[in-house]
Amino acid sequence: MSRSAAWFSLAVGAFVACGEPVSLPGPVRDPPPAKAQDLPKPADACAAAEREGGGLRWFHDDYPQALACAKSKSLPIMIDMWAPWCHTCLSMQAYVLTDDRLADYDRRYVFLALDTDRENNAEIVAKYPPAVWPTFFAISSTDESIASRFVGAGSVDQIAQFLDDGERGHMAVGGAPLPAHDAAARDGDRASAAKTWDAAITAYTTALASAPPQWARGPDVMVSLVAAYNRAKKWDACDDVVRTYLDRTGNAASASDFASHALACAEQQTDAAEKKPLRESIVKHLETLVNDEAAPLSVDDRSDALMYLREGKDALGLADQAKVAALRQRALLDEAAAQATDPRVAMTYNWPRAEVYAYLKVPLELAAALEKSVKDLPKEYDPPYRLAWIHLQAGKHDDAVRWAEQAIGLAYGPRKARAQGVLADIHHARGDEQAERTARAAALATLKALPAAAQNPDVIKKAQADLDAVTSPK
Repeated sequence: MSRSAAWFSLAVGAFVACGEPVSLPGPVRDPPPAKAQDLPKPADACAAAEREGGGLRWFHDDYPQALACAKSKSLPIMIDMWAPWCHTCLSMQAYVLTDDRLADYDRRYVFLALDTDRENNAEIVAKYPPAVWPTFFAISSTDESIASRFVGAGSVDQIAQFLDDGERGHMAVGGAPLPAHDAAARDGDRASAAKTWDAAITAYTTALASAPPQWARGPDVMVSLVAAYNRAKKWDACDDVVRTYLDRTGNAASASDFASHALACAEQQTDAAEKKPLRESIVKHLETLVNDEAAPLSVDDRSDALMYLREGKDALGLADQAKVAALRQRALLDEAAAQATDPRVAMTYNWPRAEVYAYLKVPLELAAALEKSVKDLPKEYDPPYRLAWIHLQAGKHDDAVRWAEQAIGLAYGPRKARAQGVLADIHHARGDEQAERTARAAALATLKALPAAAQNPDVIKKAQADLDAVTSPK
């Protein structure tokens, strides 16, 4: 899928995260709160949390254990909804969540990382659905309600502010006063999680209107607001939102995230006279951001901003300038990968590098680096998945099949179906209809076998249609 096509997918119902279109579960199912008899004993509840390169102790893929620990200390829970294929998730874990400036929150929160592809996490992921990957939730252990939410990448200061707000929201469950703008933002986060977009728009608008001028959480609330307009398909109204807030989004990752949603909004404008100037304003905003060397952006954040910039340039017909941005992005990512402290950190850059190498029409120049990633991380499905994709882009179908099959053998959950879909695409490109049919049937079976809370009816319907297209008479 081209990047412009990916943004269209976002506008019509699939969020884009980590550079790829992703599909969320269907209507949110709200599992009952954990029962007291299901929770570990308080004395043992916090023992499993471990420090991992920073001052925070983490539980992994065990919501009941984290909840029991939080209840025993009357603390909120911060949930990191992540996935191994998500480069922004890996970047946040390596560079932000391990920062010593967050260490004090270890006594104020219980921290839980949930791999959203793992089937045992399906009910909790459905209860607190990610808007993009990563999405961070602050949850009150008192009643398991959403106290705050942060979407996408953020700076250390932004994550600290999000945690402060979540802590106040948790205390408000016990009766403590909550400022009006914080309460409105919380209501917007809850409405977004429930996919009631009109309510989310109203709440976020109220929060921004009632907040103090330099509200630290303003930029990420603006991102949630423009995303809600896109999800509600209110693209003409979204135009006014973009113009109102574009220059108020700061210079952290929220500024480029807002721009990405703004580009989706511009793509859907029905007034052709408005489309070009809106795109031009977004491109100008992104040029300022990527040229701000002091901006608190990780390499991954800056790479995303450069990607959005070249998308905007391409949409304006400025192909030569878009290529300059792509070359700049490639150089940035190559340097970061070379300087990565370990193979998992290096894996952070596999997908954005694959995408920009393919954009520059040299996908196989990345093959050696990805093969090293496979060797260094033999249990990870993402490196062979990326190798399959770049070989497909290059038309090297036999090699693509080999890597796709390796990825399928390692993948799990929804990502396994995604890998099977790539294998089907490879067989389609090589003209092997029988093999394509087998791969598409396998992808459909994988999706149907997921736990009910992890199933997306729209994705299953699409997989069935793809299979029918191969099996039906021409």
